[in-house]
Amino acid sequence: MSFEVDFNWASQAVIETVAVPFPSLETPPDVVVADPPVPQLAFQQSGPVTVTMLGCGRWNRDTSYRFNAGCNRQPHHAAEVGEVGVLSATEAQRLETWFVRRYPNSNPAVLKNGGKWNLVLTRNGAVFNFHVAVQPAHG
Repeated sequence: MSFEVDFNWASQAVIETVAVPFPSLETPPDVVVADPPVPQLAFQQSGPVTVTMLGCGRWNRDTSYRFNAGCNRQPHHAAEVGEVGVLSATEAQRLETWFVRRYPNSNPAVLKNGGKWNLVLTRNGAVFNFHVAVQPAHG
């Protein structure tokens, strides 16, 4: 299942969910905040879901530690497993540009597999992975 979101919703969801594992990335430069330790999880185990206003996410462990996140369908209600926010091609491109510029010191990347995009950054040996889908451009 998928649901439509726009740039404003998706970018705010990224900010909110990045701040869960890596609050230092969303704190003003003159404020010192330590990122919490990555939770210790068994192989292929997941942590509890954290829900913010516009996004949600949780820690997962396989060969590495990842905080997987995405948009909420409604404020303060986590999307169901498999649900993903869908952006228009124009809004997705805007989100990609914004993401790479916002987190320049955390190895930002946007991995694209057809209409599935992952906005990825790394910090403290762990990965933040934000899932979105992109509507194909009509031409």
